[in-house]
Amino acid sequence: MDAVTRLGRFIWRMIRLNIASFDPLRRRQVRVAAKRLIPAKAWATENATADEIARVALLRVMFLQRETRRAARHAEGEAAAMLARASMEAAISGLFCTHVPGAEKLFEGELARRAKKLLGGLAEGADMTGMFDQAFAQIGAGKLPTVTGMVDQIKANGGSAGIDSLHANFYDQVSTLYIHGGPLGLIRHVHPKTEATRDRPYSAWSVRSAVHISDAMVGMLAATIAGEDHPDVTLFREYETAHFQVTWTPLAFIARGLLATRIDRRYVPDMIRLVRRLSVKAKTGEPFSEADAEEVIVKLNLVTGLKPDDQTYAPFADAFRSKLLAPPPNDAVPPSAPPS
Repeated sequence: MDAVTRLGRFIWRMIRLNIASFDPLRRRQVRVAAKRLIPAKAWATENATADEIARVALLRVMFLQRETRRAARHAEGEAAAMLARASMEAAISGLFCTHVPGAEKLFEGELARRAKKLLGGLAEGADMTGMFDQAFAQIGAGKLPTVTGMVDQIKANGGSAGIDSLHANFYDQVSTLYIHGGPLGLIRHVHPKTEATRDRPYSAWSVRSAVHISDAMVGMLAATIAGEDHPDVTLFREYETAHFQVTWTPLAFIARGLLATRIDRRYVPDMIRLVRRLSVKAKTGEPFSEADAEEVIVKLNLVTGLKPDDQTYAPFADAFRSKLLAPPPNDAVPPSAPPS
């Protein structure tokens, strides 16, 4: 591949990754308005308020938004996903401060706990562990909950709309697939069909979605900090909604990729004919038979390349079979049946 072709592909990839999130004027407007919410000085002493900490979190989210976009411009999908995940965590910390009473004390205690852990090796090597323990005990004894615990407390205190979806559909999924070294992160280096390994992992999330979620975090946290009476709250909410609406979850992105990878196109025409035939049955009110259900399962196995004896998929096949054979709702009478 010559240099011109490589350059052309790189330029096209940059355009394709960024075109859906190309809104520089509105983004600048939102960033300028959000910047006005951040004080010149904050969190300099142990007397920091929860509101000040939340505004520092907003500053962090705005920085991560810019870094996520920079990674996207350079087609660094792995980095973009990790940065977007960091922006979600920072936003959740900010929301925790705005909704949960006493959050500032927990942050003070967490600061002492983390600093003590950071300097633990130095203290142990210098035989000064006792002195460090006494010093950090003066800062605070609180401890922040996990991100999941933060989300639970935010909801318990009437927290932000959509926080459940943000946590379950984005934060947890990105953490599992990109941050943690568990099986779902490692298996991205293995082809799902050929089982061949590769140096660069398969993408489990679109770069555009990473950019959109980092943009949405700025709007979400800024709107919460500003409050409903602030003149810019509508701008923040609209910006948040606009980017959330076009964001794929990692699970949806993976499902789309697996379908494209695993589908055996030889059996697609047979599957289409079967669906059409069953659609005619459904329209006439004729119930599906067990033979119909089994034919659907067999065709799905062929199209997707699944093994019929694989016990992993057996519960899903049974559930699908039961749903297909269930009677129509409200005991509807087929149109061809004579009136009673």
